[in-house]
Amino acid sequence: MKNLTLLISLIFVLSCGSAFAQSIVPVNGAPPTLTPVTINAGAGDQNDPHISGDWVAYTSDLSIRYYSFATGTDAEIPFGLSVRDLLSDISGSKIVFSRIISGVKTAVMVFDAATPAVQPIEIDPAPGTTRLGSAIGGNTIAYVDFGLEANGEIVIHDLTTSTSTRITNDTNPDQGPSVSPDGNVVTWEHCNSSLSNCDIWQAVKNGAVWNVSVVNDSLNAEANPDTNGTLVVYDSYRGGNSDIFWRAVTGGTEVQLQTPSFESNPSIAGNYIAFESRPTLGSTADIFVYDMTSNRLYQITNTPGVIEQLNDITKLPNGDLRVVWASDEDGSSSRNIKAATFSLPAEVDNTPPVFTQPADIVANATMPSGAVVSFVVTATDNIGVTSLVCTPASGSVFPIGTSVVQCTAGDAAGNTGQANFNVRIKGAPEQIVDLINLARGMPLPPALSTRLLLALQTALANPRNKPLACATLSVFIAVVQAQPPSVISPALKAQLIADATRIKAVLGCS
Repeated sequence: MKNLTLLISLIFVLSCGSAFAQSIVPVNGAPPTLTPVTINAGAGDQNDPHISGDWVAYTSDLSIRYYSFATGTDAEIPFGLSVRDLLSDISGSKIVFSRIISGVKTAVMVFDAATPAVQPIEIDPAPGTTRLGSAIGGNTIAYVDFGLEANGEIVIHDLTTSTSTRITNDTNPDQGPSVSPDGNVVTWEHCNSSLSNCDIWQAVKNGAVWNVSVVNDSLNAEANPDTNGTLVVYDSYRGGNSDIFWRAVTGGTEVQLQTPSFESNPSIAGNYIAFESRPTLGSTADIFVYDMTSNRLYQITNTPGVIEQLNDITKLPNGDLRVVWASDEDGSSSRNIKAATFSLPAEVDNTPPVFTQPADIVANATMPSGAVVSFVVTATDNIGVTSLVCTPASGSVFPIGTSVVQCTAGDAAGNTGQANFNVRIKGAPEQIVDLINLARGMPLPPALSTRLLLALQTALANPRNKPLACATLSVFIAVVQAQPPSVISPALKAQLIADATRIKAVLGCS
């Protein structure tokens, strides 16, 4: 349920296991040819429309109404004992909404528009409930229960099994749930500091278990999440501007749709995101649709002086798109419900991501098993990188010898690119040779130079005799440590001792 209120830069910092945000600047596409429909422009205030295929559900003053594109029928859900119905969502022909029964409770109801003769049914009936903000996807309903905690808790209900699961359990406000079309992902706003500065959370179904995790918990205000089951999309006010962001349900890089205007209230269907856009924060809003596959941005409405808001989008079986919204051309308290069906050009992207990778890496082993090696890999793409994995990963222990790092990146169109580079780890013998060369190049007294080189050469000649190699390296360290600054400078002394100590660690000296 909505809360009513080609330049790409991607950097993965693998050494820390984190990633900077990817920013996408869209390319403007030609305005599509629309088939517009006015669903309800009658008296009263119509708002909060939601769409699924050929069906629309919306609030009209005190009631929930539904519209069929197939028949052109607009009807009201029967009131029953209700004094007011509000805040609906729809999946297929199934509509969920909150029903206020005066002095009794506020319940979440489900109604099937395809069988209008059947009365709405309360889900998970209980006395004295206060349940609002329901959302539906497939056979999954999510709602906010204010009876469990004063600031609201997220509950997920399975229509197939008639079972409910409490997802959140804290004193922080939880609000604005949304459910993916397949019913396997629920996302919502979790507000730690205030209702105006919330984070985005998700619950992902794994068998019979819902796994809860954070989608975004930045210091900025995130709001209005929606999900297609693969991505979670939301808006966020950052740096004086409001933009659309998204992140994969499985985690990874946050993506920003970067524009100079103010974008908010996104809805997602497949690879398409619909949202409201304003040139300035206080100006009127129009509806836009962004195609993630082609990186094209399309303006759907262009009505200066009229606010179009509270949009929703669906993808039809033939590939066409349909968007619904509320329009205030008759005044802010007398909004109308509008819709448009259209197609966007099929643009196929065959360009894989391009890598910026380090040159071959050479490092010293620091332990018998090798060394931890960190590196930075970047990937760019004309429509957006969705994944980047390197094996072995940055921060892994690389064994002595040469290993190949294989990196694979994917984009939103399903293209993949690969790159590789070598990581060579020097073992103890190679490091001893480097230390011998360093000692030979130093201006030391002949007797001291001979003594140091003899210790190193003995260790080099006896790599399998660990006690002897370790002992001679200890002698080397002791002799270096005993020299005054006039013979070996403090900086060179520190380097010699550090190198010899590291070699002992590689040999496994006790």
